[in-house]
Amino acid sequence: MALLSVHSIELSLKVCQGTNILLKYFTIIMVIFLHIPQTCNARKSKRHCPPSACGHIRDISYPFRLNSDPKHCGFSEAELACEGNKTFIWLFSKKLYVQAINYHNHTIRLVDPTLQRDDLCSLIPPYLTFHHYNTARFHPHYNYTRGSESNIKRAAEPIFMFNCPFAINTFLEISGCKSSRYTYLKIGEMNASEVGDGCRAEFIGLTSWPNIKDHVHNNIISLSDFHQAILYGFELYYIGFTECM
Repeated sequence: MALLSVHSIELSLKVCQGTNILLKYFTIIMVIFLHIPQTCNARKSKRHCPPSACGHIRDISYPFRLNSDPKHCGFSEAELACEGNKTFIWLFSKKLYVQAINYHNHTIRLVDPTLQRDDLCSLIPPYLTFHHYNTARFHPHYNYTRGSESNIKRAAEPIFMFNCPFAINTFLEISGCKSSRYTYLKIGEMNASEVGDGCRAEFIGLTSWPNIKDHVHNNIISLSDFHQAILYGFELYYIGFTECM
């Protein structure tokens, strides 16, 4: 009987040891499992920050944030600055003025603050080019699929202004500034082969001005129209800001 009691005790100890090991593994698994939603909730808190405001931009919220907001709000790539009651963002190594943010269609409208608003004939700085600007987060267009068809949705159209020593009938001539050269405007994609030798690009950019296509369709445009289109700014889709699912 004594031997059986000792054997029983040994078996009980082994069972207890096995149970303790299982409990340890179970505890570790539970800690990991419980930590996952906490991590997700911490990341999702980017959405749950109160909105900020600067000037006429009254609802600065996810994925954007002001540089004075807590760092856990929004994304650093979408950080805005409030200067002189105006909202700015740094994109493409340029400081751009934020005209509007549309959270419904995920667009932000921007304009270069160095544009000359009063002088129509010298409104554009010579270095201003936005045509090829793209980042992982901001795009002037995006591809989407509807059924079996692939389409491109554009938030802004490329816009070119160039002058030539001779007349080109296939482009819209802009009148209004005295010049010994012919000045032309082109909306939409353009190849270098479309422009003759001796022509010089004055501006390559983007515009989202709602009326610009109507002017081009009617083949009538003035320098003031072009000026208004540029000052209206261009929209970019903001995409790729993801959180923990």
